[in-house]
Amino acid sequence: MTAQRSSLRPATPSAARARRTLPGVRRTLCAASLALALAAGPAAAAAGGVEWPAARDTAAQVEKAGLTMLDTEQLAMHIHTILEVFADGEQVTVPADVGIDRSGPEPLYSPLHTHDETGTVHVESAEWRDFTLGQFLTEWGAPREDTRFGAPLAWVDGRLWAGEADDLVLRDGETITLRYTSR
Repeated sequence: MTAQRSSLRPATPSAARARRTLPGVRRTLCAASLALALAAGPAAAAAGGVEWPAARDTAAQVEKAGLTMLDTEQLAMHIHTILEVFADGEQVTVPADVGIDRSGPEPLYSPLHTHDETGTVHVESAEWRDFTLGQFLTEWGAPREDTRFGAPLAWVDGRLWAGEADDLVLRDGETITLRYTSR
């Protein structure tokens, strides 16, 4: 028993001292990294990131998704799904106004849309039916697979989705996470 305990002790006093100071060094490095990131500002953080802005021709993208623009938000079906998107480990912002056409005097709405950059996908329809992640991604104009990224893997509430991400039906209160990786 004594031999086992002695093998767990540091061989030299300097090894013990190094082990005690390592957490302090880590804290210092983390604080220094944070200070540099804050000093660089948001532009530096976005410079290395991936941005997928909302599609410019909202009505055309909504039609491509098989949906119709509405004069007002319909609330017979009113649910919210959270969408998180990562590309090579960096979070991609889900843009505001996906599925909302503000080009005219009054906005037009797709049954699937966002109001802000929180990743909340609003499903607001005159009828209860299944709406899919694929329809929303089409409206957004987000890549499914392109020269830089392969097809994403999807998780629903932390569980890996076995099928195609496009086929995921949007459900109230669920969080969908998409992870794209470089080819």
